[in-house]
Amino acid sequence: MMADLTLKGTLNLMGTLTFTPSTGGKLKIGEAGLEALVEVMPGDPPQCTAAPPVILPPPPASPLQPQPTVWIVSSFNKTVKAGSKCIVALGMAMQGQSGAPLWPGMLLPSSGNPTVTVNHVPINVVNDMAVIFPSGGSAAFSASGQT
Repeated sequence: MMADLTLKGTLNLMGTLTFTPSTGGKLKIGEAGLEALVEVMPGDPPQCTAAPPVILPPPPASPLQPQPTVWIVSSFNKTVKAGSKCIVALGMAMQGQSGAPLWPGMLLPSSGNPTVTVNHVPINVVNDMAVIFPSGGSAAFSASGQT
């Protein structure tokens, strides 16, 4: 049986914390119970699979990496974790091919979680977005990266 751990209300997490939901459970945020996003490696399953492609170099050349897959590779929060992975409270994302994505981007402030923060920065949750720099396209995260 899996039991999720849900943080609700107005909370500002500070210091070094590690949340450990029971086996198979996930860390969820807010009344809606959206999963908290976490840092992953580019070889892990992508957290977004529907970002607009980066078309560089421009036609008639073939794009270097037009894949719609995106991973959050670095959180600006390094002190609060879900299991062994840093919870994302703003951070950097990469779009492209699995294992070696090429195009950088940055997470936008959370639109799904206004109340649970790490050092006064809202924790990003599923459905939050990043902007991919070369294209200006948006990537919406449909998977948290939690295992």
